[in-house]
Amino acid sequence: MGFRTLDIGNAAEIHIKNSQLEITQEDGTVQIPVEDLTQIIAHGANIRLSTMDLSILSQNKVSLITLDNKYLPTAIVLPFEGNTRQSKVMHAQVNASSEIYNKLWFQIIRKKIQNQAQALSILQRNGGEKILQYVNRLSLTNMDTIEALAAKEYFELFHTGLNRRIEDPINSRLNYGYAIVRSAIARSLVAVGFHPTFGIHHNSQLNAFNLADDLIEPYRAIVDVTVFQNQGESILLSRKERHDIAHVLHNACIVDRMKINIQSAIDAMCESLKRIILNDSNEELLLPNILPIESLEGITE
Repeated sequence: MGFRTLDIGNAAEIHIKNSQLEITQEDGTVQIPVEDLTQIIAHGANIRLSTMDLSILSQNKVSLITLDNKYLPTAIVLPFEGNTRQSKVMHAQVNASSEIYNKLWFQIIRKKIQNQAQALSILQRNGGEKILQYVNRLSLTNMDTIEALAAKEYFELFHTGLNRRIEDPINSRLNYGYAIVRSAIARSLVAVGFHPTFGIHHNSQLNAFNLADDLIEPYRAIVDVTVFQNQGESILLSRKERHDIAHVLHNACIVDRMKINIQSAIDAMCESLKRIILNDSNEELLLPNILPIESLEGITE
């Protein structure tokens, strides 16, 4: 099973030879076993690899994500066939009742707000208790309103004056971190047989990753904590900054009373979602409780 996230931000020639990913740049050539990789993040000009190499990456369940100059995702390349029961899972996904999806969205938003409150506590910022009060106001009929109110207040407490719609150093870092987690979720969804286009709540016809955008919500706070500890002054991220933020997938969290890393939590969540959708069960979706930054085994490039 792969465990590495590879970030490529400078011009590079990429080839796969004998199951080794070979990256050639100005300062030399390095090789990484394809089986070690979970995803490749590519941004910048003159990064070249062949369609055959893309096919080999997909066969090995390695996703490729491209980012624009604001570190927002422009494309994610995923395996077309991710699971032997893919057709069954996708049919169940499309035919699941609105009642199931409403319950799942309630659980997702509840955990998102709880993790936002926990993030403020971890960062020793005031207001965590106030954010947590929004959970008590949450119901199946007001989820969007409560989520928006909590998010607005949370970001003001997280970073005074933060506007997510403008281009600035902190938004560059948040965008980069969210893109990494979003890609990891999309990859895991495909691996268990889901189609990432069909969401639980998001349903934009222009978005190929509605389901990933649903499931990322409880994970955003761990990205926020990571970015808070990796603030910089430039909109452009250095290689070290990208490395440190990409390591978010190896940060610790609690899922079902067990301490695991974020990548493992994502895999557990997607397997949990599969059981719920296939069995029409009342099982709670496995979602993370965030923790202070602690790295659990894993390597990023």
